[in-house]
Amino acid sequence: MKKMLKLLLPLILMTVSFCGCNYESQELKSRLIVQAIGIDAIESGGVRVTLQTLNTEMAGNPNSGANLGDIINFMTVEGRTVSDAISEAAKSVGKLPLLSQNRLIVFGRETAQKGIYSDLDYFVRNADNRATVLVAVSDTTAEDLVSAKMGESILTANSIEDILKAMQFNTNIINQELYKLVNKLECACSNAFLPVLRAEQETGGEKASIHFVDVAVFDKDQMLFEMKDDAVTALLMLHNQVKSGYFSVQNQEFSSETVMKIRHCSVKVKPQTANEGVLFTVRVKMEVDIAEIKTAEPFSINEAYLAETQRLCDEYIVSLLEKETEDCFVNHNADPYCLGRRFKRVLPKAFKGIPDWKANLPSVDLKVLSKVEINRVGNGAENI
Repeated sequence: MKKMLKLLLPLILMTVSFCGCNYESQELKSRLIVQAIGIDAIESGGVRVTLQTLNTEMAGNPNSGANLGDIINFMTVEGRTVSDAISEAAKSVGKLPLLSQNRLIVFGRETAQKGIYSDLDYFVRNADNRATVLVAVSDTTAEDLVSAKMGESILTANSIEDILKAMQFNTNIINQELYKLVNKLECACSNAFLPVLRAEQETGGEKASIHFVDVAVFDKDQMLFEMKDDAVTALLMLHNQVKSGYFSVQNQEFSSETVMKIRHCSVKVKPQTANEGVLFTVRVKMEVDIAEIKTAEPFSINEAYLAETQRLCDEYIVSLLEKETEDCFVNHNADPYCLGRRFKRVLPKAFKGIPDWKANLPSVDLKVLSKVEINRVGNGAENI
């Protein structure tokens, strides 16, 4: 037995040395580093996947002098599923895809209208994908958005990501991360939503730019309708995600339109049962700034002007939230505000007594209480 082990030991050592890890395949230059993924349904029943990838050879050369847009490539592949298409891309370039650096998932408009759940399955099951990757819908095709060019360079996923993250400065822009989207899709008492973006060619057709269009609201996994402007502001506010931004009120008494800059906004929602129905009490507390001197017709802001402006601000917020939620509840039987989820969490027994939450939405009441605090700033509109 000992003689047999002595004979086998050298063979075992040789086998281990030749079967070591292939470190070269793990190097970044040997990987297909994905920055954005666009998904479009095709007539054959499969999908067309557009990958925005990093040119690792140029990116790894410090002397290349290239900008980020110069080191981005894109490729389009087709497959029965997203997984098949990405595998086909790996075969065609001879590199394993690296999805942990992906910044953006985009669905074409037609794909969003048909349903996105089967395509999302790949991103949920694949452990390489980040749960916090941003998801959006293209106003045309996903390929248009992912491969849009700024002159000779492709618009990077970073720049598109920056547009979506501008929601912290704007009350009309919203973003959605993958895990939040999936949670809403799997919740029977809420409606998922995604931002809609558009790639537009500038004059001459040499350059493209990306614009935020509106917000697509989904029924299960299919696009149902779209929210614009004030409706997006109401959506952000009821999710308590308004960080900054502007709105204006028309002060008829002083013949003036006053622009308000939001400094802070806190929204609290309390669900309760009332008169055999459901009532949500929404309390909005907001701090805003205005200029002390108007630029069109200069005058110092007095107490009467402040009091009237504050009343108009409260009136605007109450009207905005009540109008937009009623439109959603009555005309679309949709709850993108996730009010049903809050009701279920706070009053589970009462929620169980409602057979179909979305069918019950037209009878839901919303009471909005607004308290706006106005601060004076500077001597002119340039300080806002």
